[in-house]
Formats: sequence, structure tokens, C-alpha cells
Amino acid sequence: MQNQVCKILGENIKKLRKARGLKQDELAEMIGIEIKSLSLIETGKGFVSAKTLEKLAAVLNTRLSDLFEYQDGQSCDNLYDIILNNLELIKNNPQKLETINIVLKSLI
Repeated sequence: MQNQVCKILGENIKKLRKARGLKQDELAEMIGIEIKSLSLIETGKGFVSAKTLEKLAAVLNTRLSDLFEYQDGQSCDNLYDIILNNLELIKNNPQKLETINIVLKSLI
């Protein structure tokens, strides 16, 4: 069971990190651990302290419980958060925003 918990935690951290446009080295620096440690965590081969978990949740702007949530698919709230974070990354690019707007209009 512990391996499964580590795997779920690692996958969730990796998804959230990528959704926020962070590289491993950037996240590792932000939470004060070595990149090798973060790599082990994301692959499910390592685990973190409670203090590091709190830092991860804060930096990734998520709840601690979300880091351990098993998802067969993405929840609506999670997908919405990812979309908002991605929009934040392109907020100063009018061409990309217009493209997103056209796609959204076609879905509504």
C-alpha cells in the first residue's frame, strides 16, 4: 500500500507542477529540496516530510488532501484550476487568448 501512496502522491505533484508551468528544478528550489529528491518523489520512489508536504501544497496552491487523491480521471474542479492556471500563463498574449475564446465559444 505504501508504494501505491507514494506513486499517487508523486503523480499528483508532477501533474500540478506541470499545470503551473514549473520545471522540476524550479519547484525543488521553491520548496527547499534537491532536484534528485523531487525526482524520486515524483516517480513514487521517495516520500516527503510533513514540512515539505505543507510547502508543496502552498507552492502548488492546492490542499494537502489533493496531493493524495487518486483520480481515475480529472475532476471538474481540478480541470478548471488547471485551465485557469494555463490562462494565467498566456494572459499577455492577445493572439492566444483570442484563439482560446474562439474555442470556448464553439463549446458553449
